[in-house]
Amino acid sequence: MKIRKKSFDTALDAVSRLVEMEYVPQNQELNDIHQRLMKGRSAFEQAATKTMDAVIRMSAMDLTLETNADVIEQINASMGAAVDNISGSAGSTARIASEVSKAHENLTSTIIEVSDESGRIMEDIRSCESELTSISGLSSSAISTAEGMKSDIGGLIETVRNMTEAIAAINSISAQTNLLALNASIEAARAGDAGRGFSVVAEEIRSLAEEAKSLTGRMGTFVAEIQEASRKSSDSVDTTVTELERINDNIQNVWKITGQNRKGMDHIADSVSSLAAVSEEISSNMHELDNQMQNINGECLDLRGNMDSLAASSSAIAALVAPSKIIEKHLEESTRIMGAMVQDAFYMLDNKVILNCLNSAVDAHHSWLNTLAEMAQTGSLKVLQTDCTKCGLGHFYYALRPVNPQITGIWNGLETKHKTFHSYGTQMIRAIQSGHGDELQRIYQEAEVCSKGLIADFESMIQEITLLSKDGIRIFEQVAAAQQ
Repeated sequence: MKIRKKSFDTALDAVSRLVEMEYVPQNQELNDIHQRLMKGRSAFEQAATKTMDAVIRMSAMDLTLETNADVIEQINASMGAAVDNISGSAGSTARIASEVSKAHENLTSTIIEVSDESGRIMEDIRSCESELTSISGLSSSAISTAEGMKSDIGGLIETVRNMTEAIAAINSISAQTNLLALNASIEAARAGDAGRGFSVVAEEIRSLAEEAKSLTGRMGTFVAEIQEASRKSSDSVDTTVTELERINDNIQNVWKITGQNRKGMDHIADSVSSLAAVSEEISSNMHELDNQMQNINGECLDLRGNMDSLAASSSAIAALVAPSKIIEKHLEESTRIMGAMVQDAFYMLDNKVILNCLNSAVDAHHSWLNTLAEMAQTGSLKVLQTDCTKCGLGHFYYALRPVNPQITGIWNGLETKHKTFHSYGTQMIRAIQSGHGDELQRIYQEAEVCSKGLIADFESMIQEITLLSKDGIRIFEQVAAAQQ
């Protein structure tokens, strides 16, 4: 009987502490109770694990919903302002396009007038070139004629010179004849009556000589006048030839300038033609621009409708936040209730569950730090949990309270470090929002230093829990009870 009673007391103690026990047939009722309680605790562990995972996921979803609702609202507001600006710009562009189109029509008319005028100018230039060619030919003919006149005047001057020489010879002969007639008269007078008839002849000869001298004198004056006139004519012809040559040179220069003007007008005509082609293309583009502006206005109206839908969706998303927060709150309360229940041996969680939670918290911690690093690098906001009670570690940390002294020292020291760590997220968000980009790297570096301390605590706690598990001691189990 004592053996049976001892077996019963051992089984009862195992049931009360809910530890492993040897099933003895005579204690079948206790065996059944023990099995039911062990299965119940296993189910409770699963429920607690799933509830913890659910509240963590719900917190992440709440944060994502809330953040995205705010982002969508901001985007919607920005899009509204952008649509208003685009619509206003499209209207202004349409008005400007209309004005440009009218101005372009005037420009096209002007281009056509310039083209017609340039054609007329080209005709005038060609006519001018033809006239200049004719004038140049007449000038060359006049120069040739003047040079012939100059040659003829030269011959006339030579003839006059010969005449002057002939007149001089006649004067000389007249003087000699007059002298001979005088000598003959003297000799006739000496001869008396015999020489009277010869005297009369000598007087007549002398009279003829005087008359010839008088005539040659008049001829000399006339020849001198002819010579002077010929000289002046020769000078005038020289001057005329020089002026004609200068005129011809000027005509050639004008002809060259006219040729250059013709080339310039050809270039202008080509440019006007190109300008006309470009003008037609611009006109086509202006019509296309007007069509595009109409399309943009239509797209803006459609976009405005989409924005209304987006605003409704944003409101719907925002409306989801409130019930999801209620669900999160209920789950938090459930985890805290379960956290209090684990102090009881019937609901005490296995160390393996705690290790899994810690490892998940470490992974979530690294993910959070990586997000902070990305924010520091890009200077842009990301979804980041700044409430230390709602992160992976926070839900787990504030719901459970281990009692093993080897764990409580490390566990209790986590809170301050954990709060400080999350405060860097708040600092990062504020720095980005205020435009203090120079502080981002400093904030991240300080968070990284704090993270190393937290990770060291996690690793120490995981190591201690692993050692306790080897000794069969749970972190929620009183040490005195474990040693009984």
